[in-house]
Amino acid sequence: MRCLIALLVFSVVAPLYARATKDLAPPPPGATLPVVINQTLKPHNLQPGQPISAQLIQIVPVGSNVYLPRGAKLNGHIVNVSDSSISILFDHLSWKGRTVPVHVRLLAAAAMMNVSDTKVPTAATDRGTSNPGDWTTRQVGGDQVYLSGWSGKVYDRYSQPVGYADYTGVYANPSEPGELPRAMGPFSTTATGLHGFRELSIASSGDAEKPIILAARTPKWQIANGSALLLEVVH
Repeated sequence: MRCLIALLVFSVVAPLYARATKDLAPPPPGATLPVVINQTLKPHNLQPGQPISAQLIQIVPVGSNVYLPRGAKLNGHIVNVSDSSISILFDHLSWKGRTVPVHVRLLAAAAMMNVSDTKVPTAATDRGTSNPGDWTTRQVGGDQVYLSGWSGKVYDRYSQPVGYADYTGVYANPSEPGELPRAMGPFSTTATGLHGFRELSIASSGDAEKPIILAARTPKWQIANGSALLLEVVH
């Protein structure tokens, strides 16, 4: 009976776009793209011009009836790399042999361990519950996700509701009526800056056709496989 009730509740609150069309439509300015990097980036194994890609962690609404699918790739290349910095330009999305151009800027980044922490329940009682669809977890930046039957709300550090979550991902509430929710992946709705990268800092967040530039305080810097970026689409 409990499972049936949870299923009925989920079917009512599940966002309409989750049942809409998967397509590689150009994301509108202001849309957020949470992606995960599937390779370890180090100065000695990179060179200018080298291709780089990251995958969408969750589905991303791009229209009232269209969303980008989880697993779609954000592609670009290394502009420059050295012991003291790395410059990356992402410029197109690809999925099933199709591509669309895109320009992004960096909002936030999280190291692999910080991303992993968002998948661990915060409450001791939840640790004894095998179903992650009923866990309470903490996002990078402090927001908490309260799930019950794979659906729930997201609250900020002041216990104010700022978004919602379901089996498709975590979303920030639209800032204005009629606007689309923003896909957040493992990040809080107000997450900014770098999390878990003590040796790196943001020299440039990128914009339009300008690359993202991270400065390093040590020549042994790295961005580990499984690290995540939160990017915002710009004009």
